[in-house]
Amino acid sequence: MSLLLALLVLFSTCSFTINEHICGGESISYAIGVQADTCGMEMTTADHDKTMFEQVPCCDDITSFVQGQDELSSSKEKLISTQQFIKAFVYSFIYILPKEDQEKAVYKPYAPPPLIKDIHVLDETYLI
Repeated sequence: MSLLLALLVLFSTCSFTINEHICGGESISYAIGVQADTCGMEMTTADHDKTMFEQVPCCDDITSFVQGQDELSSSKEKLISTQQFIKAFVYSFIYILPKEDQEKAVYKPYAPPPLIKDIHVLDETYLI
């Protein structure tokens, strides 16, 4: 859960760009942070010099910028949340986790009673 919250804070503060290449009214490719792949039908400057009429290009590049948060919280809120975290951390180590200093149970080695008579021979029961 803490890893998920850490990633949420990380991604909420990151800014990034989304580039989209549109050709003929249809979206061809998307890219995040880099230039989108083109369809190969862009007009170059050499093509403009050869034509007599100005042609409308069929391709468009759209760039969207997603702004992340600049501030997460004020310093007073950070101080209070830090104090609460420290209290919870200390509480978990003092009260919740088991203590290793507890006395270990000491057991004497078991000594069976002395064998006075062989019971199997007396009862004439033999394992075959």
